[in-house]
Amino acid sequence: MANCLIRSALGAMLGTLCFGDVMAASQPPHRHVAVDLIAATSAAVPGKTLTLAVRERMEPGWHTYWANPGDSGEPTSIEWTLPDGAKAGPILWPLPHVIPVGPLVEYGYDDEVLLLTEIEVPAGATGSITLAAKVSYLVCKDICVPENGHAELTLPVAGEAAPSDSAGVIAKARAALAKPLPGTAGYAVNAAKGALRLTVTAEPGLFDGVTEVRFYPLTWGSVSNPAAQPKKIAGGELILDLQQGDTKETPATLEGVLVLTKGSGEGARTGYTVSAARGPDSPSAGGLFDHTDGAGQVNSGGRAAASGAVSGSAGIAVFFAFLGGLILNLMPCVFPVLALKALGFAKAADGGHRQQGIAYLGGVLASFAVLAVVIAVLRQGSAALGWGFQFQSPAFVLALALLFFLMGLSLSGAVSFGGGLMSAGDSLSRKPGNTGYFFTGVLAAIAATPCTAPFMGAAIGFAMTQTIAVLVAVMLALGLGFAAPVVALSFSPAMQKILPRPGAWMETLKQVLAFPLYATAAWLVWVLSIQTGSDGVMAAALGTVGVGFAAWLAGKTANASLPVKLVAPALGAAAVALGLMIAMTAHTENAAPGAEASVLKEEPFTQARLDELKAQGRPVFVNLTAAWCITCKVNERMALRSGEVARAFQAGGIAYLKGDWTKANPEITALLEHFGRAGVPLYLFYPGHGASPRVLPQILTESLVLDEIKTQAALLNPALNKGA
Repeated sequence: MANCLIRSALGAMLGTLCFGDVMAASQPPHRHVAVDLIAATSAAVPGKTLTLAVRERMEPGWHTYWANPGDSGEPTSIEWTLPDGAKAGPILWPLPHVIPVGPLVEYGYDDEVLLLTEIEVPAGATGSITLAAKVSYLVCKDICVPENGHAELTLPVAGEAAPSDSAGVIAKARAALAKPLPGTAGYAVNAAKGALRLTVTAEPGLFDGVTEVRFYPLTWGSVSNPAAQPKKIAGGELILDLQQGDTKETPATLEGVLVLTKGSGEGARTGYTVSAARGPDSPSAGGLFDHTDGAGQVNSGGRAAASGAVSGSAGIAVFFAFLGGLILNLMPCVFPVLALKALGFAKAADGGHRQQGIAYLGGVLASFAVLAVVIAVLRQGSAALGWGFQFQSPAFVLALALLFFLMGLSLSGAVSFGGGLMSAGDSLSRKPGNTGYFFTGVLAAIAATPCTAPFMGAAIGFAMTQTIAVLVAVMLALGLGFAAPVVALSFSPAMQKILPRPGAWMETLKQVLAFPLYATAAWLVWVLSIQTGSDGVMAAALGTVGVGFAAWLAGKTANASLPVKLVAPALGAAAVALGLMIAMTAHTENAAPGAEASVLKEEPFTQARLDELKAQGRPVFVNLTAAWCITCKVNERMALRSGEVARAFQAGGIAYLKGDWTKANPEITALLEHFGRAGVPLYLFYPGHGASPRVLPQILTESLVLDEIKTQAALLNPALNKGA
């Protein structure tokens, strides 16, 4: 379903308003598409082929999608349940229509569509057979809703079969399917202009009277969907100029459906399957897209620039990700871990850190690469993910809290670890040399994920809707920016000389640095309490006591025999396992309220409540937050909890909706995706009376919120400006 997010990501990256299709992640109260199953004959004949049709009847204004949905959307899929020995062929797709969405183009169907499938009836079938179809589809209007329909049909088995009552509509649907092209096709590439030229040579008369031509590529990416397709017809030859798509792929064979229109109405459209072999590249001289089309208008690329913006936006996203990574070092989630290696540089400030800096960079990049791969894999399974998604797992939060607590004990000097299992997380990051720096990079990257720095939101939100290559590139750019300060320090003797000389102060500083780690562990336990309630707190308490006791016992038995040494890590592992088990099975309905005290009168965010308030014309301020988002909490305390802001909200009749993403919430995920964001915070201000929403910066101030309210109020009521 990631394809459906491209339009909102484009809006976020290009600084334009989104075109309004939020993808609801839960089943709506009613379906927007009625699904049923019909057959061409009244009986099934053993050993013969039976034509079935899944019929989708959409509510007015709603549409579903073709095999290639275009710039966004998902095609319908059918999962068949058939008698033993029966086989279902592929969907026979009807000719699609162009569905413009802002600067993008989708391919799909409205009103009613029949998706034909050929079923091979088993030769040994007797009595009757039951055929069932689970139909999964995305249906869109102003919003996009994934729905499932179930249709079932039972037919008697007979030696002969008469046409059914549905035979006529199925025959009409079959006649309208794309036909084999009565001719040949090839295409050439003009890489300099990012253009393709499709040339079709057919039997005489095929192109006579053609008023419109449209090529629908079978797969996404090789051809730009929004770009104009100027044509030139001369006798039995058609030349169609296309723009390359975002992937710039030039396959050996370009496949799709060529639709020719003669006259008006649905019956005027005829489709032909095209398999165009790639020929010699077009010379740059005289290139493509320079001729006049059948309407006498010189084509200048039309809307192709909008499509090409996706490729350009990938570079912008990489740049923003790098900046976001740099700023991420200033976030409180990261400081406790980075401070550990600052001590290492101070201990040997006379140089020799280049290898350690590269090792740290390797640890950071490896972590971000793994995170990108995990997101890509889970995204293929239709999991809705975002930046910091792993913090929605109570087990992950608890494990990280215990790790930070263990590291704090070590820095405090309360315990001295040997090679025991319980010391693994801490000792890896504290090892001298390259190994320690590599695992510090790993730990720093993990600790950074609950923080969202400026520039990161749009970059990661865009990347999560793109190809795996773009996703990995953006994530690695984020890692490069994140690691840059440490790497620069390791390569610069001048910067290293600024660090103070080694001395007794370092032991004291090391012990002081334990307290940010303890604070981070306490914050994570607080996050856990919001996710799982008192059960989560009990899990953290058991785990903390168990880890602390095991760490102490490990120090006391450092010189004992091997069996005695193993007691400490075994007890520690048992305590951690017990805590994780409690955390994973905790009843989330017992969770404590996630909202902090606020003078604003807030309501929990739901899409239904937002739609209701918008329909009333009321202004709405939406705050999407999470307990593990430090930036969110700082913004709420500094910008949203003052009496002046509360009075401005009350005076303007502004409703305040707060969405808590601490635990996975599909409605919040959908809204984030709609605005091209992959994580919180996200602040939206709907001025009311149908005005477009305003996306506020990720770093809020009280004055910024007040100015935004005043500005939007003045725009909606110009009379206010007279008294300004």
